[in-house]
Formats: sequence, structure tokens, C-alpha cells
Amino acid sequence: MDIVTFRPQRQLALFSFLLALALVLLVTPAAVMAQDGTPDGNQDNDDQIIGYGILGEGAAGPHFVRVQVSPAAPKEGILRFAVRVRDLETGEDVDSAIVRIFATPAEQGQKQFSPALNSPFDPIFYLAQMELEDAGIWAIDIEIESELGFGTTVLSLRLGPRTRGATGAAWGTALYLLVSLAFVGGGTWLWYSSKKARQRQRSQMPQRSRKSQKL
Repeated sequence: MDIVTFRPQRQLALFSFLLALALVLLVTPAAVMAQDGTPDGNQDNDDQIIGYGILGEGAAGPHFVRVQVSPAAPKEGILRFAVRVRDLETGEDVDSAIVRIFATPAEQGQKQFSPALNSPFDPIFYLAQMELEDAGIWAIDIEIESELGFGTTVLSLRLGPRTRGATGAAWGTALYLLVSLAFVGGGTWLWYSSKKARQRQRSQMPQRSRKSQKL
């Protein structure tokens, strides 16, 4: 009876180990990004948002503006912008500004516009989202209006073509497949092992009953 119960316990422990390993691999990229600041490990500023890259910074009238973009390597599709506005003289954050973002393609495509809004939960960053579909150079105009005055700055953004074989996407797909394999394969293994153990247990029961009858 000890042999019957030992193998499922060992297989359960092995399945738990594989599952833990898959979860560790799944969490590792997020931990690396949190430590390095960006996916490529380039941390230049203490206010950089995880998953974003620094697009540029500079004066916009009486304001100092820093703009971040996600993904850090912009490609065709949805882009997210985070704008931090500070007083150019004091360096204090301005949390009551009106922020507008314009994106103008250098060659072809339509000019895009989006307001950037902050919230009481995160008043430091003004967030906006745009969908840019034409690869190439884009001019990003940032307009700032606050009690300090009005200002604007222009940044350059290089938008890459949409690619399906990107490293990040491949890494994420591999992790997803690994976790799925750990769940499905491990569960199937446990089911099969338990079935075999029950069959062995049933096959041993008649032998034991015959021995008890002889006694």
C-alpha cells in the first residue's frame, strides 16, 4: 500500500515544482522592468514609468516638460503618452494644467490630436492615447496652458512598422505556452498516474483476499 501512495505524491511534488518554475519565469520580465526602468534596462530618471521610454524633455514657455511614450520602441498602432509638467523656475509639479498633444506625420497620414489628463490618484502625469498607423517620423507637439502661462514644445518620434515577430511578443508567447504546458501536461500526468495507481490497487485486492481466505 505504501508503494501505491508514494508515486502520486512524488509526481504531485514534481508537478508543483514545474508550476512554480513557470510562474517564476512569467514574473521575471516584470521584475526586470521594475528594476531597470525600461525593457532594455535603460534607467535615466527616477520618474520613468515602467514600460515607457523617454521621448524627450525641454522648456515649454514657463514650464519644463518631460514626455514618455509606451511602448518604449514605438510601432504602428496604439501609443500611450505620459507628460510631466513642472514650473521652469522652481521645479515644482503643475497639477492643474491643460495639456494637448498633436501628432503630425512627416510624409503621409493624418494629424492626430488628444488631450492629456491627470487624475486625483496620480496628479503628476498627464496621460493620453493615440493610434498612429503610418511608420516614419512624426512631430509631437505638446501644448501646455496653466496659471503660469502658455507654452509649447515639439519633439520628434520615429514610428516603426508593425512587426509580428518582435522579441517581446515571442518571449511573452513562449511564457504563455510554458505555463499552459505546465498546467495541461502536469494535470494529464497526475490523472494518468492516479488511474494507474488505482488499477494496481484493484489488481492487488483479489490477491490479498485470497491470502486472507487461506489463513
